[in-house]
Amino acid sequence: MENADVIKIWGNVTRQLRDEMSNVAFDTWIKPIEPVGLENTEIKLRIPGGRQKGSLSRSLIMTKYRSLIESSLKNVTGRNLDLNICLEAGDEPNDDPTMHENTLNLRYTFENFIVGNNNNLAQAASLAVAENPGNKYNPLFIYGGSGLGKTHLLQAIGNHFVKHNPDKRVLYTTSEKFTYELVGAIREKTNQDFRNKHRTVDLLLMDDVQFLATKELAQEEFFHTFNTLYEAGKQIVLTSDRLPSETPHLTDRLKGRFQMGLLADIQPPDYETRLAILKSKIEDEYFTFDEEIVEYVANNITSNVRDLEGALKRILAYAGIERTNTISMELAQKALKEILSTLPQRNITISTIIDEVEKYYRLPKGSLITKKRSNDIAYPRHIAMYISRVILDESYSKIGDEFRRDHSTVMNAVKKIKKMVTEDPELQEILDELVANIKRD
Repeated sequence: MENADVIKIWGNVTRQLRDEMSNVAFDTWIKPIEPVGLENTEIKLRIPGGRQKGSLSRSLIMTKYRSLIESSLKNVTGRNLDLNICLEAGDEPNDDPTMHENTLNLRYTFENFIVGNNNNLAQAASLAVAENPGNKYNPLFIYGGSGLGKTHLLQAIGNHFVKHNPDKRVLYTTSEKFTYELVGAIREKTNQDFRNKHRTVDLLLMDDVQFLATKELAQEEFFHTFNTLYEAGKQIVLTSDRLPSETPHLTDRLKGRFQMGLLADIQPPDYETRLAILKSKIEDEYFTFDEEIVEYVANNITSNVRDLEGALKRILAYAGIERTNTISMELAQKALKEILSTLPQRNITISTIIDEVEKYYRLPKGSLITKKRSNDIAYPRHIAMYISRVILDESYSKIGDEFRRDHSTVMNAVKKIKKMVTEDPELQEILDELVANIKRD
């Protein structure tokens, strides 16, 4: 397409974006962008300036504003166009810096890592290692499920180390890349170059070390790499989805090496941590989020940080499609409907229901089974009894035992709420939301 046409398209897009973004955000991130060309379904844009500054700008734009830009492009052109943002004319973008050799993602820092009860040991140990490498917790072995922040901490260590030790060498890699490069080195007879690369660094960061388990040759090579670095006082940090002792086919001598330092686990985030993560992710957004919507996402997406971020991005994408910067509960529910329908169901007990109702009404744990009769306790208690009867079909006596009440009290509570539901549609909505929360793990 002619350059003039691309300039015209981008001009129309930027006029739309100016109306939907704050002046500061638009002037900082969108205004400097220059259109380069349009080919098939890809529009090429350029960020002028130095490579380091441009790389940071591109990373933020692709993370934060991509869906909005692509939505505006579709409105202007009537087509779905992909963004290709380069730093200099003719450069190709780096979609994910973590996928390139020795490249640390600058977005992963200790400052933007949300600390909670689920990860405080791993975070503290990581910071200690970054500040005093090779002397404490060597190796540091961080383990936990997918999407909980292991890679974030791993790269935060690297970024902190590089910032304070610019003359030292850091290598970030994965066990899969290590294996792939080893096979290539053997085939091309460049074994010594491979060993020099991995054994002469001051800080080795290896992600997903569990994938070494079924690869005997890679395990043998990494065993010697580990020994060389450790004996030289160099820091080693590893991540895995499980403990070394629970990793099948991992050699005993590697298990022993991995357990020589500190084993730090990361668990799924609790409710308060999920809230903090979401608020951190949206505090710089140009969208408006009500507290109840943030709580809705935190209540429903409980698995890991990656899923929380994915849910937030999905909501933002729906907002971009509907061309609004105000997120309503209706929009959020619409955006997450498909995701929530696929989430696993939990094993529900009366205790589960009590916990969820207390959480919903922001009551201290155990409030509903106390003797207190004030309305702020009694009303949620009646709701919990009603839900226990409706979704579990438990006997009044069994429910009464859990609430430390007799069966007649439960019977009256259920009858009361049942009558109120017929008179108050909003109560039915509350009950539906509570039941949805209770059924999800």
